[in-house]
Amino acid sequence: MRKGQKSSNKGIENFLCPFTDMYISQDSGGAYSHKGIMANDVRGVQAGVRYPYYAPCTCKCLKTYPITGQVMWQSVNKVRFANGRIDYATFITAHDDTMDVKIGQVIKQGKQIGNMGIKGNATGVHCHIQVSQSSDTSWIKNQYGNYRFNHEYDLNDCYFVDDTNIIKGNDKKWRTTKDITVKEVSVNNIEIVDQILHVGSKVKFDGIFKVDILKSPLSTNLFGNIKLTGVSYDEYYHESAKAYHWIPLDDFTEVDKYGSSKNQDDIVVGGKSYVINKNIYTVKKIDVKTNSAQLELNGRDIWVYSTYLYEV
Repeated sequence: MRKGQKSSNKGIENFLCPFTDMYISQDSGGAYSHKGIMANDVRGVQAGVRYPYYAPCTCKCLKTYPITGQVMWQSVNKVRFANGRIDYATFITAHDDTMDVKIGQVIKQGKQIGNMGIKGNATGVHCHIQVSQSSDTSWIKNQYGNYRFNHEYDLNDCYFVDDTNIIKGNDKKWRTTKDITVKEVSVNNIEIVDQILHVGSKVKFDGIFKVDILKSPLSTNLFGNIKLTGVSYDEYYHESAKAYHWIPLDDFTEVDKYGSSKNQDDIVVGGKSYVINKNIYTVKKIDVKTNSAQLELNGRDIWVYSTYLYEV
């Protein structure tokens, strides 16, 4: 993006690449400091130059980490990402030697938010950036000692590269705002993908979920998840949970707590196993008071918190 650039469609800001020139010096999921996380290190045209970068959307400073020149930002409103999703953007920028932003400060889209740098013992001048497509500000150390967000996405799924000169993009599929079709409400009132769920919304599960308990007998192939349903472990354990609180396992895949299915045997254990679900479901009912949605999984109606669903 250029300095001062703004971009929106149907009243929703498009999440732009904050760099005028982008040379990825360390990719996501790589070795060392990026292992297991969706962070990229980006430098400009010439190595060693502290190029400025700009607000990809109108955003607010949530936290600062002066030792590493690091800032946690969050969009003021929901934004449109390059993968078409509409949600809040929570993102980290790091290594800015000149960082002077204050917590609570709001920066308009296109205004400068920092400079590439080396603060925090960085190797070479760059900006470390990683993005969560959610309002979740959890900042978690993974099994390799690197920090990540929940709901992280790789940057080619996050920002549009309108007016960004891609010097080294590592063969990722980069999109401009022209590549995304913004859906309209049809004459039949078909739902807009705006993350506000209604009856008929198409949704996916968003997250890694622990199998807190398996229903007895095991042949029922049902499990209880406290986070998804809000039901206590005690209620599950004493079989006092309602039928719609038990979730069929059929569409879920066993993973480790970091989301990897490697070395998993799909034989889940109550209280130990983790699962994900990448299928698409249709919302049958909603309950605004509890922020819950009813879905049908394998012929069984269940209620889960809308927080852990995203509209597609």
